[in-house]
Amino acid sequence: MGYLLRRLIYLPLSLLLLSLLCFALSRATPGDPVEQRMSAEGERGVLSQDPSAYLARYRRLAAEMHYDLPPFYLTLTNASLPDTLYRIAPRSHRQLVRRLATRYGSWPNVQNYYRAVEQLAYHRPLAAEAGITLARRLLLDRSPEQERLLEIPAYPELTAVREAYASMVSNPQPGRVLLPRLIWNGTDNQYHRYLAGMLRGDFGVSYTDRRSVAGKIARALPRTALLNGVALFLVYLLAVPLGMYMARYAGSLFDRWATLLTFLGFGIPSFWVATLLANFFTTPAFGMDYFPSMGFGDVPPGVGWWEEVQVRASHLILPVACLTYPALAYVARHLRAAALLQLRQPYVNTARMKGLSESQVLWRHVFRNAAFPLVTLLGGLLPGLLAGSVLIEQIFNLPGMGRLLFTSALARDWPVVTALVLLNGLVTVIGLWLADVGYVLLDPRLRLGKRGLQ
Repeated sequence: MGYLLRRLIYLPLSLLLLSLLCFALSRATPGDPVEQRMSAEGERGVLSQDPSAYLARYRRLAAEMHYDLPPFYLTLTNASLPDTLYRIAPRSHRQLVRRLATRYGSWPNVQNYYRAVEQLAYHRPLAAEAGITLARRLLLDRSPEQERLLEIPAYPELTAVREAYASMVSNPQPGRVLLPRLIWNGTDNQYHRYLAGMLRGDFGVSYTDRRSVAGKIARALPRTALLNGVALFLVYLLAVPLGMYMARYAGSLFDRWATLLTFLGFGIPSFWVATLLANFFTTPAFGMDYFPSMGFGDVPPGVGWWEEVQVRASHLILPVACLTYPALAYVARHLRAAALLQLRQPYVNTARMKGLSESQVLWRHVFRNAAFPLVTLLGGLLPGLLAGSVLIEQIFNLPGMGRLLFTSALARDWPVVTALVLLNGLVTVIGLWLADVGYVLLDPRLRLGKRGLQ
């Protein structure tokens, strides 16, 4: 029991490490989340006609989304970069400043140049249009005008920019790039707020529709839980007797046919079978529209529970079948191998000599010792079914977590994606813990200690 409690204590640590990974991946993905939200809200196209208004709106949204904070508690950088680089927005400006500081090494000169360009681009409305346009192009990362700034005709508005650029180029300090620098940012950072929100059940808002991420998952979770729960129940209900009788009648015609079918079931991709079933058995084109086409079904209000079960079952038969047969074949093959090994043990002959029937030997003794692979596979089947339901739910248009993950990944809706990855990691850790509990329930003589199973 102590071992199981220690494993349960490891659950928060596992989720902490997984949250770190998800946070790092969400920040490393290409694209600008602030611009993506502006596009989703229909503001980017309107504000693009007024760059000053666009910049002001961008910075307000960045502050609202906490992108004006340092990413983590610590920042490992070099001496050429400032400790407030994260405050420069938009991202394209920050990338430009980073590149220039890394190239020339002198942050004060880079800062003077950036301020001069930004002042001309956004804060001097009476300047010539050509000078303002050039300044805004200079703020783009790797702008071709950057290298030719000293050769461009001397607009009066460009005097401060040209002087700052000349000072930056003529006084480089590239050696500062080689000096490491460790900055402590405190707890007011992006990850700390992300972690605090996650502990409260607040995963933020979706980039695409501004809805709560927790609310979107709460609506999708019961449907995926029903789909995968039924599939998991059928997997063990069918795989256990199939695997045991395959081992009991090893080498027989039944075993050969069952082996062939399980190999085919394990090898045929479920999404391909799902596509065929959806095309042939849910449309009238082939005269075999035996099942409803898509979704979970609409249940009229006020109907009884039996009518609701019938509606749901008619929509779930095909997707449940597509989720069940690969896992069923996998579990049955493992159980057959484990049962064959146990049938060769001396205790089986002893049980037969005591007068036990073959059925009693098979289920009272062999199955109990051969069931350990079933418990081990449970830890992988739970997240495996969730991963498999991504394509299945998409093919059958089931509004569950799998389809939500698919559509969110395509739309780069990273708050939803990271929340679903965290949930899948939680299911994985719980599955592994349940496997440890299953070992003890199968054989209480087992002692789980520091050295593992003994």
